[in-house]
Amino acid sequence: MNNIIYLFLLITIAYGDMQLDIYNNAKKYIGEKYWAKDKERQAKGNEHVFFNKGDWKCNLFVYEMILDSGYDIGTPNELNCFRHPILCFRDQLKRPPCVTEWKNEEVPGFVLIGEGDEGRNKSKKGDIIAADSHVGIVSKNKKTISATDKEIVENDWGFRGDEEELKVFRYVGDE
Repeated sequence: MNNIIYLFLLITIAYGDMQLDIYNNAKKYIGEKYWAKDKERQAKGNEHVFFNKGDWKCNLFVYEMILDSGYDIGTPNELNCFRHPILCFRDQLKRPPCVTEWKNEEVPGFVLIGEGDEGRNKSKKGDIIAADSHVGIVSKNKKTISATDKEIVENDWGFRGDEEELKVFRYVGDE
């Protein structure tokens, strides 16, 4: 019986650490322009993921913070070769989960903890928040960290109350 309790505590601590790691990784990039819309970017840790200038990179930011925390959510999306022939030729069409996959609850290792106010009220540091066409990481005091067109910011996005169909997700690991 004691072994089961210790195992449960170890799993709880490990998942709790992942949440905190996601938050801490995101926090250290506040003000960074690495994910700005006017930058082109090769994704960290995945040579098949490349973002052009003009591409929004909020999903890339969330993907890389989760990846830096030790978990790979994968790259389920693929760009159209017709519209992106150079990236197609380079085999760099892969994309991490975007708002659609988050909102459809299709991101492995994460579960929905609530929608709208319920999600906001249950959220804690390191949760992923997705609404409309944006995704970010819950920080503290009803704030999030996310990639805007210029830089990584910490602001009240996700907690303003005007975001449609907001959902909040928490890391649970492989099930």
